[in-house]
Amino acid sequence: MKMIAHYDDYNEDFRVDLWEEGKGFILHLDHEYDYVLDSEQREALEAAISRYERDRFLDAYYSLFGPLDHFVRTTEQPRQGT
Repeated sequence: MKMIAHYDDYNEDFRVDLWEEGKGFILHLDHEYDYVLDSEQREALEAAISRYERDRFLDAYYSLFGPLDHFVRTTEQPRQGT
């Protein structure tokens, strides 16, 4: 599993090649301090998948990823009524 990861500190870009470098899918993880798609605009980690367009054989694998979402940083809230 020699998945190559790249981190660009200047642009805060973190990506992992999920195949050989320059082929296949790429996992992107983006950090947002005040994520506009979150109703409370909390700090979030966005996950995304991209791919190289020329790799048409990958069409069959999209269903493995399921729907992607964002993850927000929050503190655990005490349960009410327990």
